[in-house]
Amino acid sequence: MRNIKITFAFFALSVFTLFAQKKELTLKQSILSVRKELAPKKMDGLQWISVSDAYCFTENNKLYRSTVSGKDKEEIISLESLNNSLASAKKLTRFPRITWLNENNFYFRKGNSFVVYDLANKNSKIVTFEKTAGNIDLDKNSFNIAYTMDNNLFIKKENGETVQISKEENKGIVYGQAVHRFEFGITKGTFWSDKGDKLAFYRMDETMVTDYPLVDMTARIAKVKNIKYPMAGMKSHHVTLGVYDLQTEKIIYIKTGEPKEQYLTVVTWAPDGKSIFIGVLNRDQNHLKMNQYNAETGDFIKTLFEEKDAQYVEPENSFIFVPDHDDQFLWFSNRDNYKQLYLYNTNGKLLKKVSNGDWDITGFIGFDKKNNVYFQAATNSGLERQIFKSDLKGKQTQITKSKGTHTASVNKNGYIIDEFSSTSTPKEINIVSSKSVVKKELLKADNPLKEYAHSRPELIRLKNKEGMILNARMIKPSNFDKNKKYPVLVYVYGGSHAQMVRNNWLGGASMWMYYLAEKGYIIFTLDNRGSHNRSSEFEQATHRNLGDKELEDQLVGVSYLKTLPYVNTDKMAIHGWSFGGFMTTSMMLRHPEVFKVGVAGGPVIDWSYYEIMYGERYMDTPQQNPEGYKKANVTNYMENLKGNLLIIHGQVDDVVVPQHSMQLLKASVDKGIQIDFFTYPGYPHNVRGKDRVHLMQKVFDYVDEKLTD
Repeated sequence: MRNIKITFAFFALSVFTLFAQKKELTLKQSILSVRKELAPKKMDGLQWISVSDAYCFTENNKLYRSTVSGKDKEEIISLESLNNSLASAKKLTRFPRITWLNENNFYFRKGNSFVVYDLANKNSKIVTFEKTAGNIDLDKNSFNIAYTMDNNLFIKKENGETVQISKEENKGIVYGQAVHRFEFGITKGTFWSDKGDKLAFYRMDETMVTDYPLVDMTARIAKVKNIKYPMAGMKSHHVTLGVYDLQTEKIIYIKTGEPKEQYLTVVTWAPDGKSIFIGVLNRDQNHLKMNQYNAETGDFIKTLFEEKDAQYVEPENSFIFVPDHDDQFLWFSNRDNYKQLYLYNTNGKLLKKVSNGDWDITGFIGFDKKNNVYFQAATNSGLERQIFKSDLKGKQTQITKSKGTHTASVNKNGYIIDEFSSTSTPKEINIVSSKSVVKKELLKADNPLKEYAHSRPELIRLKNKEGMILNARMIKPSNFDKNKKYPVLVYVYGGSHAQMVRNNWLGGASMWMYYLAEKGYIIFTLDNRGSHNRSSEFEQATHRNLGDKELEDQLVGVSYLKTLPYVNTDKMAIHGWSFGGFMTTSMMLRHPEVFKVGVAGGPVIDWSYYEIMYGERYMDTPQQNPEGYKKANVTNYMENLKGNLLIIHGQVDDVVVPQHSMQLLKASVDKGIQIDFFTYPGYPHNVRGKDRVHLMQKVFDYVDEKLTD
């Protein structure tokens, strides 16, 4: 009887353990499921409906409506009803992303068409463009569509008429596409006037830029595919801005003048459509002129203001005109160290500094009916995102208070839809008043990883020798034992326009880091000087000497790790991609005693082989800064390698061209040093989709193997 009791107790304990045990993440899940089942629940299509206090969202393929004060939701339209209104035989399989034109009309894209749905009449109007069209730009007022095919620009009018703006046969001259290699906040090449009667467009002449060969290896006889790639210190493309008038059917070109090698940025139409504003930035990127031009003649009118900086000026945001004040606009500037908002008039007079804080503004949200300005800022040394409002006289209020990351949209009555997360909160969505009062709770998401073994990220603050705060993140195994010794993988980026460490769900980390932590690793990441959203002083500290201050700060993180009794300092690896690849190879070769293993993906090896726009901003030209380029050139340190180094590169990388890795391989051969190399055939700068699972498995296998040697 006693044996039966013992057996039953053991069985019960085993069953309890079985059901209590957490599942393990797979690598495939951590790469491919982060936007689906492993993401916190969200409200699809959540947005304000036009200028009202009503908002909408989709659920089970139905569009619903509710209000700030309403407790219930009402169905607006189902997917089935929407499909019934479409003449096309090919139906929608899920409710589309919509944009409201007013309270009764919304539109969405369906393949090579835009569809406008009228709720009152329950019918749809469709405007179709060519299937091969790219760079689609819809004007919501006229419903004319600008688009490109090959290197030429077209307009499809609402009445179905097609207008070909350019008829360029020379492939080195491109119309209507983004220029300056997507720097300066440039994401497109066409700009509709407010009334939709004029279209401004970029014309880019790349004929003077040297062809760079990439090899298409899918054919039996591999083919050369040339791209235009302007390297630092070499010839750059020439850009002009044209204006097409739909009424006169004529094109004029804005007279932006000489030199031709300059940057035309932050293109903004005046509300009346009679003039256009262009930020003209010199090639040295240290002197910006904000100019106004006549949109009918192309003539220069005046310079509103200028901005100069000893390091660089980086305009990224167009004018934001104040509603019902066509002569006043907001301008983003870093002139006072932090990125703030300034109110100007169209005569170029500074009226007021609208925002004020020891933080960078990271996003403009909108205006309410009193023209209060709402924006998001990177507070708490960049770790958080909080929502603020300010009137145009500079009286500022912080609306959100919970420590973490807030994103928002605002309506005309000053209500904001606040989406919040932190390292302990997957997602909460509330409607909040401009006085910080929660008016309505919309969602409180469960932890999507609750069935899986995982730990919570730890956010750490360190200081460098200058006393600057450095944000870092550590991820430990969920079964962490302080009495054990753990290998460490340092994941690094370190370059501008990126921030790796945040107080949000997962702490800014990728899901694969949690997967690897469960395999017995500590994953550590630090944002060094040069990274984003921490002031000009913090970002510009690396100017002309990329790799110096960044490595110095990363070594602060290494020193911290070495103080931890549970870190195995003999088993430390480092991994990064792109700028992070530059950091990885630089660390392995300039500080070879620190890491036993390094895996560098798509690494910049020699900045003189990188593109003009980005490279010259942070390094000047090789002619102006030969010592800086020499010091940053990773090949110069090849003989220092002590650990194991794997280089991975996309075979047709058009961002960091494969020549970078080839240089490092050549240096290793010349010095008689062994390194490892792997390429992904047919892939550009990043490996995505299912093949990314292969990539990360290769990284982990290499780290595992070499750390245990």
